[in-house]
Amino acid sequence: MNLPKLGNRAALLICSALALSLTSPVPLQLMAWTADALQATAFPAKRVLMVSPATVDLDGDGSLESVELVDGRAIIRREDADLWTSPEDWQVIQGSISDLNHDDQPEVALLLWREFAPWPVDAYMLHPGRIQDFHDAHNRSCHLILIGWRSQTFREIWAGSALSDPITAFSAVDIDGDGRQELIALEGTYDRNKRVARAITVWDWNGFGFTLRWRSLGGRFQTLTAAHIHDGPIFLIVQGLARR
Repeated sequence: MNLPKLGNRAALLICSALALSLTSPVPLQLMAWTADALQATAFPAKRVLMVSPATVDLDGDGSLESVELVDGRAIIRREDADLWTSPEDWQVIQGSISDLNHDDQPEVALLLWREFAPWPVDAYMLHPGRIQDFHDAHNRSCHLILIGWRSQTFREIWAGSALSDPITAFSAVDIDGDGRQELIALEGTYDRNKRVARAITVWDWNGFGFTLRWRSLGGRFQTLTAAHIHDGPIFLIVQGLARR
């Protein structure tokens, strides 16, 4: 689907990628999808526009909603009205308007931490516990969850199990130009610096969840931002260094 153009707040994110690369204490890399992998490319001299829709009509009523993070809680808002708030025991670290499940309806993708829970089916399996180590020392696990408007209410429409490698940041963009969004993620490890990732990954929606398409060799990464020049192809601005 085509998500709406950026609102006024997102338009303020227009900046020079070249200037950022010169002033940031941690190196910035520009990466683009070429053939079957993300590859580093040169920074353009032109200004770039960050790809981050600020508002969208999530419930089909003709009014625009936004997602905001307040003290670790995600809130879906319409002007001054709070329409949905994430559970208190979720520690939400990122929220983004997306269509990662390719159903042509915008949803809110949330990256969060919550109390680890094993698969319910483990109680009936001969060899349970396939995800038993997917949590930190405080028994908290990392998840990606999609929140959408269904049956006249906002609800979870897809919730991933505890991730084997926690995500530190993500972007939902059509990185390869096929008309469908991919999940671009920075992946770290449990019980290490949760702000620093060790790999960049690209995931495709398979109808039930996500399938890994590509993973970088490794490195140290801190932030991830999708951008484009006017209506050109999307590329990624990654803060950090990749292993060569």
